[in-house]
Amino acid sequence: MSELKIVIMSDSHGNNGIVREVLEMEKPDMLIHCGDVERDWSEIEKAAGSPRTPVIFAVGNCDNSWEINKMTNVKPKAIYKLRGHQFLVTHGHRYGVSYGLETISLLAQENQCDIVCFGHTHTVTNVEYDGIHFLNPGSISRPRGATGKSYMIMRMEDDGTYTVELKEIS
Repeated sequence: MSELKIVIMSDSHGNNGIVREVLEMEKPDMLIHCGDVERDWSEIEKAAGSPRTPVIFAVGNCDNSWEINKMTNVKPKAIYKLRGHQFLVTHGHRYGVSYGLETISLLAQENQCDIVCFGHTHTVTNVEYDGIHFLNPGSISRPRGATGKSYMIMRMEDDGTYTVELKEIS
């Protein structure tokens, strides 16, 4: 079996230095960024190892449209299959994630998604709701709540089994 190591992060708000540090340390097989990058998207792609390393970006409420228009892998929401799972990646602001998971859960159900990665709240979420696994890694640069600057590591096996670990940056 080959394990797939996925870094999930969000809300870097222009702090690409901390993003580069995490990517250099973790050396992921894939990067999911749940939005509010704010600038230099291509710098993050390069740090992740793109095109060898797949990178998925979601558009956040603070993201600049002129740079997004140059990118092909930046979308308000991305839906894709990976090792038997259907993923939904979005920032979450369009689906009221600050008020609960009901609306984003409906979107996930409509698209047969069983894993949802989102950001926006700057707080960590790792819960099952309506049979869907919701993951919010918090903010890698401007945390709120009980955790510090954080991101998640998802390790997924060929058969689709996976674990999720929260990592804090000191």
